[in-house]
Amino acid sequence: MESLIMSEIVKPRVYGVTELNYYLREYISEDVFLSHLAIRGEISGFKAHSSGHIFFTLKEGECSLKVVMFRRYAGELGFLPADGDQVVVIGSVALYERDGCCQLYAQTLFPEGEGGAAKDLAQLRRKLEEEGLFSPERKKSLPRYVFDLGVITSAQGAAWADIQRIAYSRNPGIKLTLYSAAVQGINAPGQLAAALAQADKGGHDALLIGRGGGANEDLAAFDNELVVRAVAACKTPVVSAVGHESDFSLCDLAADIRAATPTHGAVIAVSARDEIEEYLNDMQSALNDAAAAYLIAAEERLSRLDLSKAVADRLFQQDQYLALLAARLKALDPLAVLGRGYAVALDEAGAAVTDAAAVQPGDILTVYPARGKITVQVTQTGKENFYG
Repeated sequence: MESLIMSEIVKPRVYGVTELNYYLREYISEDVFLSHLAIRGEISGFKAHSSGHIFFTLKEGECSLKVVMFRRYAGELGFLPADGDQVVVIGSVALYERDGCCQLYAQTLFPEGEGGAAKDLAQLRRKLEEEGLFSPERKKSLPRYVFDLGVITSAQGAAWADIQRIAYSRNPGIKLTLYSAAVQGINAPGQLAAALAQADKGGHDALLIGRGGGANEDLAAFDNELVVRAVAACKTPVVSAVGHESDFSLCDLAADIRAATPTHGAVIAVSARDEIEEYLNDMQSALNDAAAAYLIAAEERLSRLDLSKAVADRLFQQDQYLALLAARLKALDPLAVLGRGYAVALDEAGAAVTDAAAVQPGDILTVYPARGKITVQVTQTGKENFYG
């Protein structure tokens, strides 16, 4: 009898899983120590969900901790984390009641050793975003065809050479104007901002700013507040082409269009010659169709009238006027010059040759007549002009 009583006394109360998990969640949430922590570790299993939330595991030795960063905080990060990154995560520990799993709910994170810089960048991004500098509503569209492009980059960099090569290969008649500026170092932000302001007053169809790839510190000028504000202040449409495809800068966010690389930026900004030809052909076809429709309508009106000399004279005048309009359109056609037997010669760098003194015997030139292209080698030059 005594043993039966004792067994009933020590018998524990039976709880449901929900009750226990709720108790643990409330208990952990009241612990001040767990409410604000900075945890160091290595990222593993990183996943950026389509909802904007970020999930990963923070590992150290044999131990691991699940981490969740909700969209409102993930959107403020100044860099994209990846597996293997050593980071410091700031947040709070709580129990995910459904799975009975303790998780770190992150508010921010930064690469270990670069915490200050990454945090400053995130704060700057948030400030400029709140001011509306990155708003889609303020972004401008590029003109359908860009014939005059201002380029802001270093005259000595590979980016400028790549931009020229691509631009001239797509449209030999494109006008490029370089506004040279340092793209890295302590003087870069001031020079880039000044070059942008000058280029914006140059009357260009569009502007292209950027540089080739490099380490994060090499691209820092394009995250500088002075440069970002200068980009946003431009009245001319701006294409930002900074670094490699994986690089991302605040300058990209402020620009009207972001290109993956300087080469890609030149492709975006400069329309191909065949696209321009197609547009002109479409315009000519539209004009011909409009003229034909006008004549048909006029003939139908005349068929309902008594054809007098005055009506005939009026029709003749309209026909002459349409012929004059067609002649004016043809005279404005930039391809008509090539059709009359002229051609454009480009040197090996893709620049147009306008002076025989600019080439030497042995140079290879690419000649573009009205149709196709011809590759030639210079055998002799002279000072005689075409007209003597």
